[in-house]
Amino acid sequence: MALDVDNPDDLLRLAGRISRYARRLPDPRLHADSVVAAHIEDQIASLADLLTTLAYELTYRQAEAARAPRRHTQVHRRGTAALARVAQPVGNALGELGAVVEQLGFLHEIAEYAPTPEHADAVRSANEVIGDRLSSARSHLNAAAQQLDQDAHRLLKPRGDRKLTRGAALIQVPAAVSHLSPAPRPPSQIR
Repeated sequence: MALDVDNPDDLLRLAGRISRYARRLPDPRLHADSVVAAHIEDQIASLADLLTTLAYELTYRQAEAARAPRRHTQVHRRGTAALARVAQPVGNALGELGAVVEQLGFLHEIAEYAPTPEHADAVRSANEVIGDRLSSARSHLNAAAQQLDQDAHRLLKPRGDRKLTRGAALIQVPAAVSHLSPAPRPPSQIR
């Protein structure tokens, strides 16, 4: 899937695709474990492919900027950063689906145990975890789609005004970096 990072329409289409992934996550209250597992398998494959695409686009755009820095405009950089910003919530959703797979495996393992109160508690607990993890994955994907949608709208400008502009650019610092204290100043040289 090739993306035109300076085209907000491509970013909006990708945001819509991510939203569809969120809507396609199954509701464990409505489906048997085997149906949930089949749906999860499809979603994991789709999200892994999406995460791979995001990583590829970043790598490609960095190489492109090194080869032809004058053609790699501020809009290209902002579009590339917009794609990179959704990688973490997509990865988090993927991790939550991994936890769902683990719980489904647990349910599979205990399926033939005697129906005791402890067994019923274990099944109920596993199903609660599955529901919580699916809800969390859905939230991560919705957050990613919303972020990409907002970033795409920031790129939208009148068609003739898409060239590199001088001056301060709107910069969003990733959350992991925004809480870091400033780098220490190097000691001044003693003369």
